[in-house]
Amino acid sequence: MQRPALFLLMSVLMLSPQTWAANLAVTHSWVRATPPGKLMTAAYATLQNTSNEILVITGVTSNVAEYTSVHETLIDRDRTTMRAVEQLTLNAGERIDLAPGGTHIMLMKLSRPLTDAQSIDICFTLENNNPVCNEFSVTKHRASMKHH
Repeated sequence: MQRPALFLLMSVLMLSPQTWAANLAVTHSWVRATPPGKLMTAAYATLQNTSNEILVITGVTSNVAEYTSVHETLIDRDRTTMRAVEQLTLNAGERIDLAPGGTHIMLMKLSRPLTDAQSIDICFTLENNNPVCNEFSVTKHRASMKHH
C-alpha cells in the first residue's frame, strides 16, 4: 500500500506548476514606453528552456492590455510586416531572444499609457496551461537597459 501512495505523491510533485514554471527562465525583460496618445507597444526578453524536454509556449497575457500576443517581423523585399505566432517551441536548453525587428510580444489596447521607470507583469502560458509570469521594466530606449 505504501508504494502506490508514494508513486502518486511523486507524480503530483513532478507535475506541479512550480516544477513546470522553473523550466522557463525569462531574463533581460523590458517593454517600450508608449508615445503620447498611443495605446500599443512591444515587449522583449530572453527566454531559456532550462529543462531536458521540449517546452511549448501557447500564449501570453498581461493585465495592462486587452490583447497580448507573440508576433514575428517579416521582411519581404522592402516591405516589413508582422504576424501573430500561435506558439513558440523551445527545444531542451534552447534560448530565444525576443528582440526589436524579430520575434516580440505585442501589447494592444493598453488600459493606460506605459511610462519610463514603471514595471508590468507579463505571463507566458505553457502547453500544460501553467503560467510563467515575469516583471518587465518599462523604458523609452533599449540602450538604457543593461543586457549581457
